Amino acid sequence: MDAKELLQRYAAGERDFNTADLSGLQLRGVDLRGASLKKAILFEADLTGANLIDVNLNGVILRQANLTEVRLAGVKLVGADLSETQLIKADLSGANLWRAGLRRAILRHANLSRANLHNANLIEADLTEADLSSATLAEATLNGANLTHATLNRVNAIGAKFLRSHLCGANLEHADLSKAILVEADLSRVNLDAANLSQANLSQASLEGTNLTGANLTQANLIDAKLMLAEMRGAKLDGAELTKANLTEADLSWASLQGTNLSAATLHKAILLDVDLKMAIFRGANLNQATINPVCLEDANLSWVIL
Repeated sequence: MDAKELLQRYAAGERDFNTADLSGLQLRGVDLRGASLKKAILFEADLTGANLIDVNLNGVILRQANLTEVRLAGVKLVGADLSETQLIKADLSGANLWRAGLRRAILRHANLSRANLHNANLIEADLTEADLSSATLAEATLNGANLTHATLNRVNAIGAKFLRSHLCGANLEHADLSKAILVEADLSRVNLDAANLSQANLSQASLEGTNLTGANLTQANLIDAKLMLAEMRGAKLDGAELTKANLTEADLSWASLQGTNLSAATLHKAILLDVDLKMAIFRGANLNQATINPVCLEDANLSWVIL
């Protein structure tokens, strides 16, 4: 079927184009509202600026298609293949992308607010400055993805994978990243104010200058993490692993460190005002010039502390 036939049939009232092969068609600016394209093949199709609101696209193949500035708000894209697809400035707000394939998709400045990306594949996707506020990313895979300056406040990313992802300057305020994998991720200058990172794996992650005020890092893995100049006031670090972590000039005022392992950590010029250090482990830690005014030092293990 060519573009002319598709549009003629749509104009005549036909709406069922399920499984149709529309590969490579030029459909810039088309209005296909209310159509059904389930499992249709739109490989390398050009849908720039198209209106696809209320279109059923479950299982559709849009690999390497051009969907720049396309309107897909609230659209069903369950299990769709959008790998290497251009979605620059696309409106996908509220869209259902459960288990969708978005590997290496270009989603710069896209609107994915409130979208369902549960279990989606976003490996190496470009989400620079994308809006993912209140979206669901639970168990999604974003390894190597670029989320620089993206908006992810209140996102549900429980168990999501961000291995070596770039989140520099992103907003993750009140985000739920519990049990997420952020190994070697770049989280420098990220806003994680009041975020939930309990049991998250942040080993070797870069968190330089990051705002972790009031964040929940209970039982988080922060081994060898870079936390220089991090704002961690009131953060919960109970049972967290901070072995060899670099906390130079970090502000840990009012933080909870019960059972926290800071063995061989660097706390040079760190601020620990009104901190409860009961049961904290500081074996071999470097507290050179650290400002410490703890509430309680009872049972704290300060053996081999380097001052």
